[in-house]
Amino acid sequence: MNRQSCMYMLRDAREGIQRNIGAAAAAAVLIFVAVLIAGILLLGRFGVGDLMGYLESQVAMKLYVDPAADTKAIAAILQEKSFVQSVEIETKAQMLERLAGFFAGREHLLVSFQESQIPDAIRLELRDKTQIKLVAEQLQTMNGITKVVYPQEFAETILRWSAQLNQYGLGLLLGLGALAFGMVFIAMNLAMYQRQQEIRVRLLLGANPWHVRGQFLFEGWLIGFVGSLLAAVAIYWLFSGMLLPLQKQFPLVFHFSQQLVYEMMGGMALAGSLLGLSASYASTRKLINHA
Repeated sequence: MNRQSCMYMLRDAREGIQRNIGAAAAAAVLIFVAVLIAGILLLGRFGVGDLMGYLESQVAMKLYVDPAADTKAIAAILQEKSFVQSVEIETKAQMLERLAGFFAGREHLLVSFQESQIPDAIRLELRDKTQIKLVAEQLQTMNGITKVVYPQEFAETILRWSAQLNQYGLGLLLGLGALAFGMVFIAMNLAMYQRQQEIRVRLLLGANPWHVRGQFLFEGWLIGFVGSLLAAVAIYWLFSGMLLPLQKQFPLVFHFSQQLVYEMMGGMALAGSLLGLSASYASTRKLINHA
């Protein structure tokens, strides 16, 4: 295709979209929202994956002791257990000392912790890390232990929340994708009905039906590409403005790959373009033959 043909196609596509600017804009917005939601879900999955990996690497569990119980006596009993590798008592003062680093410059927030009744805790490391859930269930019934907390418990909760979010997000994504498909379909139908006379003349003059149809396919592709490109830019803005600062603040937890985000943006632009192209293809399947 030479430069003159490309310029003609671009000009014709611009004029065609301008004739139905309302429908074209609505379709582009729906594609933008659908692709943006898909990108947000993917970014969220990356973050959840990093967080779960970090939690699972923290194999110690923490036992909170009843204030009426003897913390040292319970720690001594646990130390004799064959499945225990190490035991460490953490008092309220030690916990507050560890938290102090998180409240640097905001010491007033630490006061609420200092005034609260925080029980002693026992930090426990197991010899067999794979048995942590089973051991936690057994220790929960031990006299003097009020609560057992272990990283995998948080990981399971986060995974459950993530699965629910993905489920609802996927349903919303499919609904918006169907609406976007329908809007592009309608926009192309309107464009073809408005230009039926022009189409008939071009076909009577010997124009290839696929060349005529290709003009409308290009318009559908352009609507999808613009909407998805804007969504890809928005995803990069979210990544740069929110996830990169989060990674800098918690480098041991999150490890976002910028290259992976670039690849995801390319996939988003491709998916939106294909959505617009497929809707345009379905819309023009019969109309050209009946023009």
